[in-house]
Amino acid sequence: MSRRPLVGTEKKFHGCPAIARFRSGFTLIEMLVALVIMGILFFVALPGYEYAVVKSTRASARGALLDLVSRQEQYFVNHKRYATTLVQLGLSQNLYVDGQGDAVDRGSAAYQIRLELEDGSYSGVQAVPLHGQSADAACLTFSLSRIGVRAVTGAQSPGNCW
Repeated sequence: MSRRPLVGTEKKFHGCPAIARFRSGFTLIEMLVALVIMGILFFVALPGYEYAVVKSTRASARGALLDLVSRQEQYFVNHKRYATTLVQLGLSQNLYVDGQGDAVDRGSAAYQIRLELEDGSYSGVQAVPLHGQSADAACLTFSLSRIGVRAVTGAQSPGNCW
């Protein structure tokens, strides 16, 4: 004897058999789970991104210092003395650089670049952090002396920052 389902006992959804029905869209629970996972990933990745931005801004400051030293050496070759102002090197009196190393105004600057003068004569260059970059306690002010000695203030040694 074969078994036949009773007529009218098949599961139907709006007149269609349940097997043929495909779900479309997401449930509220699925959407919330996805949002929670994205939030966790965001908060895990954010510190790494911020650290990468700080490191690249440090590199821009170091590049600006090396450029300034190069300008000083060229000035020395041309004039047989070092410049005592940034204007003599073809720059503005107050030089501010952003995270890309471009000269900007103080409001959007990450570092102020300046000459170090000792008894009125050139002894090196400095990059002083401004605004958000001053929160970088590991590597604050970068210095490069006339003879090439690299220094940094902050929690790290110069080798880790330069």
